[in-house]
Amino acid sequence: MKLSLKLGATPEDFSNLPPEQRRKKLQQKVDELNKDIQKEIDQRDALTKMKDVYTKNPQMGDAASVGQKLAEIGHNIEKLRFEVQKFEGWLAEVEGRLPVRNDNSRRQSGLYETQNTTTANNCAQDRESPDGSYTEDQSQETEVKVTPTEFDDDFDDEEPLPTIGTCKALYPFSGENEGTISVAEGEVLNVIEEDKGDGWTRIRRNEDEEGYVPTSYIEVYLDRNAKDS
Repeated sequence: MKLSLKLGATPEDFSNLPPEQRRKKLQQKVDELNKDIQKEIDQRDALTKMKDVYTKNPQMGDAASVGQKLAEIGHNIEKLRFEVQKFEGWLAEVEGRLPVRNDNSRRQSGLYETQNTTTANNCAQDRESPDGSYTEDQSQETEVKVTPTEFDDDFDDEEPLPTIGTCKALYPFSGENEGTISVAEGEVLNVIEEDKGDGWTRIRRNEDEEGYVPTSYIEVYLDRNAKDS
């Protein structure tokens, strides 16, 4: 019984979860701890006022006993702040990895916007005539019309991550945690995001099924052309 409890226990740093889900859990824990700290601070402020009243009017209560409670609350606040620092450290570690993916998508979006703007500006320069600004107005109208359609196309293309290779499941994986996907031994699936160093690879079975699996559970065959691009 003790062994099963240990195996089923969730690690304090949620390291059993994929990066995105781990970040959410850690952020949730930090928020909860900060709320607990605020409650302790509010209680400390109330007891401080009570202690002042008891000090001025000893017949109303014992200021010394209130002082002991204040000391306990101060100790609790220190412990909670230590816990916050610990979880924020893990959170920073996870977020230090996640932006690699997010920044890539942002860079791609920025690249598309830059290309659109450059293309539109080139059109404006090509159509510009030495003796009038009317052609510039036409090019500006063209830019307004062209850019949204190109942006919509690019946005649609970014929604599904491209396949960068395939993988074969060496072992079965249940995929019970949020963000994971179950696989059967010997199953072949598409790889859409390789391991970022956290031990998880993102795969896709079909358009509606994708998620993370432990990298050690699969054998990955990356498409060199897709990886280089």
